[in-house]
Amino acid sequence: MLSLGFAFYFVNARATTEAEAELRRGLNEAGILVDQNRVGLTDTFTRLARLVADLPKLKAAVETGDAPTVQPLADEYREEVNADLLLLTGRRGMLLGAAGADAGGLLLPSAARDPEALDEISTFVPHSRGVLQVVSVPIVLAGDPPDVLGRLTVGFFLDDRFAGQIKRLTGSEIAFGADGRILASTLPENSRPELARVMAASEIATVKIGDEEFLALARPLVPRDEQAAGIVPVALTLRSRTERLRFLNTIRTGLEGALIFTLLLATIVSYAVARTMTRPLSAITNAMRDVAATGDLTRKVSLRSRPWDDEDARLLAGAFNTLTESIARFQAEAAQRERLSSLGRLSTVIAHEIRNPLMIIKAALRSLKRDEVRPSELREAVTDIEDETTRLNRIVTEVLDFAKPIRFEFAEANINDICRASADAAWAGDGANGARLDLDASLPPVVTDAERLRTALINILTNARHAVHAAHAAAEADPGAAGPPADAGVTMRTHSDGNGHVTVDIRDRGVGIAPEDMPHIFDPYFTTRRAGTGLGLPISKNIIEGLGGTLAVASQRGVGTEIRIELPLHPPEVRA
Repeated sequence: MLSLGFAFYFVNARATTEAEAELRRGLNEAGILVDQNRVGLTDTFTRLARLVADLPKLKAAVETGDAPTVQPLADEYREEVNADLLLLTGRRGMLLGAAGADAGGLLLPSAARDPEALDEISTFVPHSRGVLQVVSVPIVLAGDPPDVLGRLTVGFFLDDRFAGQIKRLTGSEIAFGADGRILASTLPENSRPELARVMAASEIATVKIGDEEFLALARPLVPRDEQAAGIVPVALTLRSRTERLRFLNTIRTGLEGALIFTLLLATIVSYAVARTMTRPLSAITNAMRDVAATGDLTRKVSLRSRPWDDEDARLLAGAFNTLTESIARFQAEAAQRERLSSLGRLSTVIAHEIRNPLMIIKAALRSLKRDEVRPSELREAVTDIEDETTRLNRIVTEVLDFAKPIRFEFAEANINDICRASADAAWAGDGANGARLDLDASLPPVVTDAERLRTALINILTNARHAVHAAHAAAEADPGAAGPPADAGVTMRTHSDGNGHVTVDIRDRGVGIAPEDMPHIFDPYFTTRRAGTGLGLPISKNIIEGLGGTLAVASQRGVGTEIRIELPLHPPEVRA
């Protein structure tokens, strides 16, 4: 009874200690993730603010000091950087443009309103919606000394929506507060007074909300060496201790039942059988219980072999230890393979997606190399380079979130204009003739995401161009074989079915697709080209289906391929 009682106490105490330690480790890691995500968002907005503040168009408008001239730019750039707030001030700190929630009446710190300051400023402002983080950069004309035209200030809210995003990432409850008040939280509104009491805690604190007990970690959003005497915003990360330790009650109940059963059985089973069998089996059972309590699948059974111990029990312990060793080796190998696979997938996605914008930039730069360049051509080339640079930045950002659902921005667009732009981009920098366009001028406007659709069409047209080039190369390599038809090339046609849909047909007279490859053409990373990445068609299919359309492929080896895209005139309902 004493030995079994001690085993129960030891397992229970060990399991509780390990669970508490794991909960605290997870809470600290979640707090670090909150900081990393907020700092990453701050860095992104800072870089975007620098880019916008350096635009000649913005500098020229701010230099006028005319608020009606600056205000449209404030609205435009706020949309482009996707900020909650954007302010533009002039030489004397006068507000010239404001866009976003409560933009006009927001009182910024004096450092962010100093018209002569050259410093980049990041600070926090309490707000009824949450904690507003603002980044302020100077708008400067180069010179010696530089001429400060004013300041550009962008801001984003650490509000309930942002807290919800961080909760999905960390699996923890999140709250933001300042000045002794909780301003945003993923927990109910009535829990905020309790949360406010632990905002000033320097270590992990316990807070009870309703019937549930939480561990809370308060992390100031401003480093201690940068904290002033004013308001210091705080991020609270919480994890439920009640939920985390609930499984221990089940373990305790099971252990108590096992204890009672063992005591009853011990009165029946002889002392000799207990000596020869229960000791090695108890070691195995304890190891299994530790695995269940800690989740450590590599734990081994430690046994001292005695001549009178049961042979079957020793064999079972050896098999258990062999199994745990295999699990540990497999976990290490699987983790290494996953890291290498993730790195390979990320690099191929980036390489595939940036090729088309780089071709357009290269074509624009080639036009600038000519001896005589008209001003209109110069502006057009610079605009192309700027647009594609912005597109590259967006691609790099979005590829990191490749597995998540695509977000679309729907607006009314002309499908024929999108087709022309896609064909031009697909053949940019290629000396061959482009696609032959047969566009129906009577098509009605389509509500779609023009940039996403353009990306899908460029991918499909690029595949068609490669297929046609491959057909010509095969014909030149084998003069005796039948060459491609005289009209070999790529044809792009648009028309309406009269039932609320428009159709885009892309046909090429290329090498075609083998029958055994057809079931795999939409599999990511499946490709038959040596230089291909296998992402063009999967990305295009995801975009077309996300726009509410369909994509169908028909192909015959040696004849060519036809891809039909059907799009609705109005997109389906998109959940927020």
